[in-house]
Amino acid sequence: MLPAIEAGHTDTDDTTVLHVPSLRLVVAGDVVYNNVHQYLREAQGTGIDRWLDAIDVVEALQPLRIVAGLKDATRPDAPEDIERTRRYLLDAQRLLVADPDQEPLRFFTAMLALHLGRLNPDALWSGALALLGPGA
Repeated sequence: MLPAIEAGHTDTDDTTVLHVPSLRLVVAGDVVYNNVHQYLREAQGTGIDRWLDAIDVVEALQPLRIVAGLKDATRPDAPEDIERTRRYLLDAQRLLVADPDQEPLRFFTAMLALHLGRLNPDALWSGALALLGPGA
């Protein structure tokens, strides 16, 4: 049996992960990303804090291997991706709090500089527009 564990809000509501305790493996879905820009479109309000809580759920399982739903196929499924995902969210949160009225391009550029080499910058741009664009 492969237990599904409710993690809560991540890049969308009602995210679950699969846990294989005997292998210390977590199939993390949208909770943990592996070298891919995170989808922040639903991070308004408490979205980032709730995603951080979901990361804590996964971390508490003490996995030795994390299979991210969004990943760079050239990189291993490493538990370090938990902290890398957390750091990305904390950086985004810090930039948003420091200047909540900034233009989307400024946020996008700052995040690109902080997280060089991640795949799919379109996801970051989409998030920047949702969080900071007209009508946000």
